[in-house]
Amino acid sequence: MLVPAPAVSAEPTALTALYVTALVAGVLGAACVYLVMFNELSESELITITPLWFFPIVFGLYGFVSQRLLRRIAAGRAGSLGEAARMSIDVAGFWAVPVLFPFLVLRWRSSLLVSLAAAGFWAVLLWLFFAVLFPTL
Repeated sequence: MLVPAPAVSAEPTALTALYVTALVAGVLGAACVYLVMFNELSESELITITPLWFFPIVFGLYGFVSQRLLRRIAAGRAGSLGEAARMSIDVAGFWAVPVLFPFLVLRWRSSLLVSLAAAGFWAVLLWLFFAVLFPTL
């Protein structure tokens, strides 16, 4: 006799729709900027509008990843968000550590909060890149 799998608590469908919308909007924004408007924009304008397409992509991707990690917790395969992230790092390799870093330090069980925090993390990294490294290139 088969034992039923533990019930996995699903997050609202509206959150998944939000992540899809953000991801699609970000990809379309990047495509518009770099495939259609690229020759019409100066370098400083390109830098200025980067957050308009970058953060929706980051938010959407982290939303999907956090939902997957939270499903691992709900299914009993991981005890915390950090443990679920470490399981993904074991599969993907250590190159995934920078991408999964927010999940290693956060303890929230809301994909929305985790996605917002991860987008903030990448906002700081993007700002540092444009403020410190980019001017020297």
